[in-house]
Amino acid sequence: MKTIIASLLVKVFGIRLLNRIRSNIRPDRTITSLEFLEWRRQFLSNRISLLAWIVLIISIMAIALNLIVVIPSLNASGKPELAFDTGRMREYLEVAVTQILSIGVGLLLAKSRTLSQSPERMFLLLSGLVLMPSQIIATARGQASFDGSMWILFYAIQAILIPVNWRSHLISQVTVIGYFAIALLAGWRDPNVVISATYALGIFYTILICFVADIGVFLYERSLRREFELRQQLRVFLHAVSHDLRNPVIGMMMTLKTFCHPEQPIAQVPRALLQQMIESGDRQVALINSLLRAHEAEVHGIVLHRQVVQLHDLAQSVIADLHPFLESANATITYAIPTDLPSVNADVLHLQRVYENLILNALRYNRSGVRLSLDATIERSVEKSVKNQVRCTIQDNGVGMTQQQCDRLFELYTRGPSNRQSLGLDLGLYLCRQIILSHGGEIGAISSPGNGATFWFTLPM
Repeated sequence: MKTIIASLLVKVFGIRLLNRIRSNIRPDRTITSLEFLEWRRQFLSNRISLLAWIVLIISIMAIALNLIVVIPSLNASGKPELAFDTGRMREYLEVAVTQILSIGVGLLLAKSRTLSQSPERMFLLLSGLVLMPSQIIATARGQASFDGSMWILFYAIQAILIPVNWRSHLISQVTVIGYFAIALLAGWRDPNVVISATYALGIFYTILICFVADIGVFLYERSLRREFELRQQLRVFLHAVSHDLRNPVIGMMMTLKTFCHPEQPIAQVPRALLQQMIESGDRQVALINSLLRAHEAEVHGIVLHRQVVQLHDLAQSVIADLHPFLESANATITYAIPTDLPSVNADVLHLQRVYENLILNALRYNRSGVRLSLDATIERSVEKSVKNQVRCTIQDNGVGMTQQQCDRLFELYTRGPSNRQSLGLDLGLYLCRQIILSHGGEIGAISSPGNGATFWFTLPM
């Protein structure tokens, strides 16, 4: 009993160690990649059937080996305590046949539509179907059945074939071993056990091997999660370069084409427009440098270079840059941002990206002639511990969207064919959320079908 208690303590402290490792490996990653979760679900669904087939084949081979080689050799050893009499043979066959039938049921359930959509539950169900029949049959006889060789073999195969979702592995182990521990505490014993020391040592090694398997699954899953996160960061960076640099270049080209007339050998461009194009080019270079710095420090999130910003002037500059797009969409835009609004401490380039993405989103997913309105107000907090905020809004009178779509707008890779109702938003709004969150603010959308949309974000004062 002391050995069993020691084994359980190893398991408990092992779980604590697992959690400690989990907390120390990239603690800044609190949001699991949706792409990774979808991949894990598909991976589990595909591997569960393979696991069931392999366990079924191994079980049949083990039963045949026991009936042909092992049991006859034990009966011929001359030791009565090792021999399989008729009663013991019947008990063995009952458990063996029940296990084979249970695994077959697991194979059938794995193909059902209901359980195939919930692979975590199917994982636990299959584990129970493989390992619990011997325990339940032993309980019906008033005994405790230690099937250590089967447990070790199954959990090892399970960890090799399905090295993800360590919590499911842990639950499947605790369920079976815990059931057996309760049977022991109830005073039940396995009558087929000859040497008690070997019995206790087998329990200890079973729990130890389960713990090592959990550690391996956990670390492998963490490395896969990190790989998906790095891929996601790379896609976000490439999109930022193509999306945020393409729009100013297209706007500049549209402006230059208006002054390019084949019948005029010399094009006259107003000095104010040239100055605006120069400033736009300078901002593009600054944006490239900002993107490169942000990419180099991706593990630390978006890099901010804060300075005092007047939102009225910033919005005016963004509208001037987007003038060709507004003109092409026949859109009208007004901004009621007060000139005396207190300044905010923010990264100018990143804040420009937020305004540009939100305005271009409104132009892209609404009909021609849409009307836009920009505003900003102060939100004063009644709690002294919470700072006052500036609430910025971009409102349109377009087609609108449902509340469910509003809730998903800022998720990564929310996209669709060609209209707002299909959520074809790429990564622009996701980048907006990352920028605003890095400033310590919040972002969201309020809308209803046919009544336009209001995008809002807050910035601490």
